[in-house]
Amino acid sequence: MKKLAPIAAAAFLACGFAQAQTSSVQIFGLLDLNVGHYTGGGVSQTVLGTDGYQSSRLGFRGQEDLGGGLQASFWLESGINPDSGTGGTTNTNNQSTGGAGGGGIVFGRRSTVSLSGAFGELRLGRDYTPGFWNLSNFHPFGTNGVGSAGILFYPVQGGARITNVRASNSIGYFLPKMSSGIYGQAMYAIAENLSTSATRQDGRLVGIRLGYAGGPIDAAFGYSKTTLTPVGDFTQINLGGTYDFGMAKVFALWGQNKVGATKTKPWNIGVHVPVGAGVIRAAYGRVKTTGVANDAGQFTVGYLHNLSKRTALYTNFSAIDNKGTGTNYNVGAPVTVPGGNSRGYEAGIRHSF
Repeated sequence: MKKLAPIAAAAFLACGFAQAQTSSVQIFGLLDLNVGHYTGGGVSQTVLGTDGYQSSRLGFRGQEDLGGGLQASFWLESGINPDSGTGGTTNTNNQSTGGAGGGGIVFGRRSTVSLSGAFGELRLGRDYTPGFWNLSNFHPFGTNGVGSAGILFYPVQGGARITNVRASNSIGYFLPKMSSGIYGQAMYAIAENLSTSATRQDGRLVGIRLGYAGGPIDAAFGYSKTTLTPVGDFTQINLGGTYDFGMAKVFALWGQNKVGATKTKPWNIGVHVPVGAGVIRAAYGRVKTTGVANDAGQFTVGYLHNLSKRTALYTNFSAIDNKGTGTNYNVGAPVTVPGGNSRGYEAGIRHSF
């Protein structure tokens, strides 16, 4: 027995070491703060704001190798407001009644567990919708700051914005990485209402995204539809892409938001031009509306300077010209004058860890 004891101990330690090599947990995050100034409709506002270049966040993620090509993983990510120290928000049922958070840590940006392998990835929880990714990937300013794609590409109706970025209670599937360059995502978010409810399908989302990335080209089509009452079902459709010429990357994005009988049809073109350790960014877009808001145009220009792989300085300026007497688009301060214009600039720092 005395001879076997050291052998057993060594075997135990070896098993523990092997397990440590096949699993990992990471803490990660990003802080983005800026000084911004907005004007519109005769009013102005100066703020110490966040998310001018990327969204501030704190997260935990991990994975475990299960053998046979299978891998389990989790992802918990919370939005944070570093200007005030508060946490972000979430929505529990993809409906106007499900708002939650807004003080402490809430994992509203992403909260998922998944199983992946040669078949692709099956992911459960709160995640980004198929209709969102093109707005983030194929707009020169993504969905952050005064030049955000969300200004023209999100629905005007607040009650329909709940699932334009993320959905809770979702079942998602992602295609495996393919040598052909094809990628894709499908999602179904469950409506967790009683079967006897008159609005039992509210909060249900179905969506799909299919794209191709190869060489200098990346392009994709996205679609999501959420059942909502009384504001009306929300349908989000978009098509976008980039082409990298080396000395510049060009962006193009088209979309349509339909909420009940109303529509908005935005489009945007833009460019990234590398300059030493920095990037000049520029974008121009327009939105045409039916029965819900003004038509409008937006121009944005900015510069990002990388101090390191983790730290960058940035500055952006954006201007919106509204046409008509309906709802006005704005970059920050609300525009109270029908058909009024909106202007905004920001200068800040982004640090990731």
